[in-house]
Amino acid sequence: MAGGTLFRLFPQWAQGYAEPELVELAAAPGSIGPGPSDSRMYVAHAVDKREPYDPPAWLPPYRGALLPPAQPDGAGNFDHIPFGTPEFLSAHLYGVTRLVLEIWEDYLGQPVRWWHADVLPRLELQPVVYWANAQSGFGFLEAGLRWTRFGQALPLCLSFDVVAHEVGHAILFSTMGVPESGAVGGTFLAFHEAFADLISTLSVLHFPSVVMRLLAQTSGNLYELNLVSRLGELSDVEQVRVVDNTVRLRDLQGLRLLEDGTWRDPLNLGRNAHVLAAPLTGAVWDILVELFQEGLVAEGIIPPDRDTRSWTPAAVTAAMAPLRHASAEALARFEGVFRHCLHRARDRVGLAMAQTILRLDPETLSFGQVAALLIEALAEPGATPRIAMGALLDIFDERDIDPRPFLAGASAGMALSAPLPPMSRAAWAGPGAALPHRSWARPCGCHGDIIATRRMMPHGSRASAG
Repeated sequence: MAGGTLFRLFPQWAQGYAEPELVELAAAPGSIGPGPSDSRMYVAHAVDKREPYDPPAWLPPYRGALLPPAQPDGAGNFDHIPFGTPEFLSAHLYGVTRLVLEIWEDYLGQPVRWWHADVLPRLELQPVVYWANAQSGFGFLEAGLRWTRFGQALPLCLSFDVVAHEVGHAILFSTMGVPESGAVGGTFLAFHEAFADLISTLSVLHFPSVVMRLLAQTSGNLYELNLVSRLGELSDVEQVRVVDNTVRLRDLQGLRLLEDGTWRDPLNLGRNAHVLAAPLTGAVWDILVELFQEGLVAEGIIPPDRDTRSWTPAAVTAAMAPLRHASAEALARFEGVFRHCLHRARDRVGLAMAQTILRLDPETLSFGQVAALLIEALAEPGATPRIAMGALLDIFDERDIDPRPFLAGASAGMALSAPLPPMSRAAWAGPGAALPHRSWARPCGCHGDIIATRRMMPHGSRASAG
């Protein structure tokens, strides 16, 4: 196979993928060394890492005993490593991290230079930490272990969703930075969680098998809860978060981040940034479904009486059974068109998110600004599939997110830039983006509260293309 380096990756380990799938990364054969490792990241598989990193007190490089690195074969590939070995865990964590980075550098139209590159030039990947979590932070991404209700230990480095979410945080920090004032509020953290979830969701849709399973599972009706909209699945009935949700900001009144970095939840439900992110995450998922529906309508696949674009969520829910039946009939005849429409919707949302990431000012970030920038990117003349401004406003209104005050142009902290053209993987460049000044940022620590914001120190300025 010409051009790239081969790995075997699980798209979603909990969804019946008995064997990992063959994936070709853009890296030329022989360019990825033992570990795996390259110029921007390396795997350090600790023999017995009992605690997660704790910046700034404890940072890479890891100085304890390491297991032997995963070795490439004679052609420079890593697809020969058997599942069930420590080397497979190392290769899988590296492969997912590199794949997600490639996908989003494509959407961004520029390389990602790590936000910690001035101090730690490479990202350290830790496949197994004896800790029920996963996190990315200053110079590292590490995965722990979780147990399902059936008592099965799940190495989180084998969960594409979990790893891709953490890579999403690293991409966001590297591209946006944090507020220069150091005043990291709840909205900024919730935005991070929302976009990290969405980075994970769109990335997994680059697996052809996931697209095929998704369409088969839903009969082409993406309004149903499905394997893509359930993130970080541990079994068929357990998942960390649901991208397809109905949460509104009004449901989260009083939920806020305190000065000491803990969250005040008036309902005492332990809610935090992940929950506050749900309205924004759900709105973007609704946009993806709307674009998918728009494509099917444009192709003549959906009849007028089944065109749900102007329906209310309640009407869609009430008509779920007939919608599924009609969609199943169309899918049986036009599966290729369904796949094409989903690919286009995925890439439209990915490019819009990338433009939003590059334009946002973390100092003044709000959900309304995020929504406005997404709308501007999605409403560009000539873009297909088309989506009406009114439909986009309705989607955000449903979540109590108001973009209208920010739609007049470059105001309220929005530094608008030119649209980003899509790039082929062959066009990806090497490092070169200038980064903010040295700083420490507390890792996400998904599945738990964000640690005190006193650990989040300012970047100095946002990242820019060099």
